[in-house]
Amino acid sequence: MTLIIASVHGEVPEQIQGADLLEIRVDALSTEEAIEQLPKLLAASPIPTIVTCRSACEGGMFDGDEEDRVAIYRSALDCDNPPRYIDIEYEILSRHPRMLDALSSESTGVILSWHDMEGRPSDLLQRAAAMQDIDGIDVVKMVWRARSLRDNLEAFSLLQSRQQPMIAMCMGEYGVMSRILAPKFGGFAVFASVAGNEPTAPGQPSTIELRSQYHFDDINMQTNVFGVIGNNVEHSGSPAFHNAAFEAAGENAVFLRLPIPEGWEHLKATVLELSNTTALNFSGASVTIPHKENMCKLVDEADENCLKSGATNTVTFKDGISIGNNTDVEALRLIAPNAKRVLILGGGGVARAAIVAMTAVGAEVFVATRNSAQAEQLAIELTCSVAPKSYLDFDTLINCTPVGMKGGNDEGGDPALALSPMLEFTCSLLVIDTVYTPTNTPLIQRAVDAGCTTVTGDEMFRLQAVAQQKIWSTSR
Repeated sequence: MTLIIASVHGEVPEQIQGADLLEIRVDALSTEEAIEQLPKLLAASPIPTIVTCRSACEGGMFDGDEEDRVAIYRSALDCDNPPRYIDIEYEILSRHPRMLDALSSESTGVILSWHDMEGRPSDLLQRAAAMQDIDGIDVVKMVWRARSLRDNLEAFSLLQSRQQPMIAMCMGEYGVMSRILAPKFGGFAVFASVAGNEPTAPGQPSTIELRSQYHFDDINMQTNVFGVIGNNVEHSGSPAFHNAAFEAAGENAVFLRLPIPEGWEHLKATVLELSNTTALNFSGASVTIPHKENMCKLVDEADENCLKSGATNTVTFKDGISIGNNTDVEALRLIAPNAKRVLILGGGGVARAAIVAMTAVGAEVFVATRNSAQAEQLAIELTCSVAPKSYLDFDTLINCTPVGMKGGNDEGGDPALALSPMLEFTCSLLVIDTVYTPTNTPLIQRAVDAGCTTVTGDEMFRLQAVAQQKIWSTSR
């Protein structure tokens, strides 16, 4: 079983839900403060503890000498409630090989740690071998900042080839995957934040997230991995929806956020490496901005909606083949089956799906984008029209831009004002926003104020996500 270690700076939280161990970081305290407070902190913890005094060169705040650090650890070891483990850095031990003798204890084990705050070192494998050769160590911990999702695969490889209990994780937004999937590869533990407390490292999910949203304890070697691919997926609702759906269906599967930077090469290299890593069981993904069009080019097979729109929002990996679907098209057809004259804002993958969907219901379709050449190209490719700059009467408006999205470049923006300032909002207009975080976007609020009928992005999200679940369930 992989343990969850809640990590905090110099305090014991009032509530520690979902954690097996509590790491108490004392590197922000002075030597005197740490020695004075540690016995009280250790006695206050309701679960076994780890005491860590992380040096500044490895991302911590301790800049004292090693005599001070030994004194801090010794105060913890000699108190009435000693920690289950203390953390000693490999680089420090290399310079002070007798430190282990000074900190020996029958009741407390040693985690030998190493951190690189910049990225993966060239000698990663050599370091792993050297750290595992040291006697008197209970757990080896290796952590580095991920440069891309592919760094997680190296962490998994370290775990698979470990010679003793090991923690191997990546930091930052690209490294969250290594924490969630640690049980799949036999990791000894992962570090997590405590809700309401400042994380002690970048990319730490909370203990509650790991257990409630990702069902951490159920992840094993056979777990199928899914995720949402995009360059801004921090606020995506897909993990909550799909993990709940997998749990309800009794599926051994987990759904993650998979951030991939914009660009064909980033997408191709990452997706191919994930899908070709057999032990990962990478089985499928939702695809969002800005990768829908490139994913359509990457998949081996594509459904009719993908081929018509030139965009893929769903991919399934099975028997070495990648299959693309576009559930956005069907979702929009269900939302606006009676549309007659439609204005679509945007020119990306969602806009392409909207054009195909509205054309399929027999509507006359117009498109407005910031780039006039893009709009003209869409009109040629998908047999629609470029929206005129003068007034034109529409019964349906569909926003397919990320304007108004939480965490996006223009959270407070109104795409209609930017792309179609002459459009009048009246009670006869149906306004559909594909942005679902937040539900009440500036566009939706404007439409509500004008008496328009509205469909918020969460309905669009729900319909396309349900369709994705049906695709993935029939593929297994």
